[in-house]
Amino acid sequence: MADLPLALALVNFLPSLFSALAFVSIARLVQAFDADRRWLAWIGGVLVVLGGLAKATWKLVFVLSGQDLAWLANALFPLLGPGFVLVAGGLWAARRRECGRLGGYRWAWLGPLAAIVLAFGLAALRSGWLEIPRGWFLPLMGLTTLGNLAVGILLIRAAAARRQWLAAGLFAGNLLVVFALPPIAMIEPKTVAVHWVEQGLTIVGTGGFALAAYLLLGAVRADRRRG
Repeated sequence: MADLPLALALVNFLPSLFSALAFVSIARLVQAFDADRRWLAWIGGVLVVLGGLAKATWKLVFVLSGQDLAWLANALFPLLGPGFVLVAGGLWAARRRECGRLGGYRWAWLGPLAAIVLAFGLAALRSGWLEIPRGWFLPLMGLTTLGNLAVGILLIRAAAARRQWLAAGLFAGNLLVVFALPPIAMIEPKTVAVHWVEQGLTIVGTGGFALAAYLLLGAVRADRRRG
């Protein structure tokens, strides 16, 4: 890894801050329609933020001391995957409740739980029994990707249903950033400039995500005040 400046390590905490703001709005959005399933969004949001903080803390420790706390870096996907999937379950239940389609929404936690168990089961199988180096990575990265995609699509649909086109565009832009980051992460050599590009895109994506979630929550509250 290239010698990273302290400024880069510090701004790495900004996406976690924006994510926290976004998931507070999303959890309140879920709560507005389905208070019984709000725990899915709250717990999921906390897990996603913790995953981002773990990765940012790893980078800061590395820059300050040169110590590579691999367990902190490796905590990213084990936290992000379940987090996004739980949030998606909460949003799905809230959307069905809003539209009056009550069938099955009470069991909205079963789908996310099954996906999480399956992904971690595959991770354990690949790492333990098959002894594949970092065998846990692909199943948990896949869980994260699918969960993130589901959250994005559900939020875009919710924003479009209220003609909140700016919010819908920002949610879509964040998804584009998410899928643009893996190719950038594979660039070698990983220079400081590449790190800045990667970090800049992440900040723009999560900042737009937070603003979009705030706008959507405001629109939902305005609708409810109008009855």
